[in-house]
Amino acid sequence: MFTRLTAACIWAISLVAAAACQQVKGPEPVSGEVTIALSDSQWSYFCFETGAVVGTSDFGDKEQDAAWASRTDWDIAFCGDYIRTNSGSSGSGKGGIQRNTTDNFYGITEAPEEGYITDTDDFPLFD
Repeated sequence: MFTRLTAACIWAISLVAAAACQQVKGPEPVSGEVTIALSDSQWSYFCFETGAVVGTSDFGDKEQDAAWASRTDWDIAFCGDYIRTNSGSSGSGKGGIQRNTTDNFYGITEAPEEGYITDTDDFPLFD
């Protein structure tokens, strides 16, 4: 289920969503490729600061969703074809996401200052 396109999307999203993990001064950014095992029945929560999955929760479990929404140690979560960010109704972080139409993800050197959308109505942003 994991494809090269997914890896490229993760890289691009990392540039625009990295602000969600609250930090005063963090370590040097993590670079490289990351593999996340995707599941249609479980959310995988990823933190760009550490470059790792920080936990999982069952898809549709409102209690677990509420617990993750109160945490700030994750930036983006994947469940099958769904994505949520630590923003809006999905989390208390300061993240967001943008659709990016470029096919040169390595050419992106900094995140845009505006144009981000946040999660709404407890529903993932993109499917």
